[in-house]
Amino acid sequence: MNSNDHSASERVRSVRPRTDVFETDQALVLVADLPGVDEGAVELTLTDDVLGLRARPSTTAPEGWRALGPTVEAHEFERRFQLATEIDRDGIEAELRDGRLRVTLKKRQPRSSTIAVRGS
Repeated sequence: MNSNDHSASERVRSVRPRTDVFETDQALVLVADLPGVDEGAVELTLTDDVLGLRARPSTTAPEGWRALGPTVEAHEFERRFQLATEIDRDGIEAELRDGRLRVTLKKRQPRSSTIAVRGS
């Protein structure tokens, strides 16, 4: 059995990844440490003003290797972020490199308009 295949009875522990959030004039930038996670195992969601992050590290040994002792406890990374800034949903970018996820959430640019005032 592949060690990524967890039985229904196996309890998977949820772990909050170490995360930093930065702000620029144009965007919010989230950087999360996700050691052992492949890009296909990351799920990012944006619902209203809540950014959700879920990822599961691979516990599969490299081809030709076998475990000689206990393996790492099954866990997944999970965290939610309440965003105080309106985000441009078409301007979200995410990149995973060397176990670090960088999510750039571009801010929605404020719209301004002139409102005509009529007299009575």
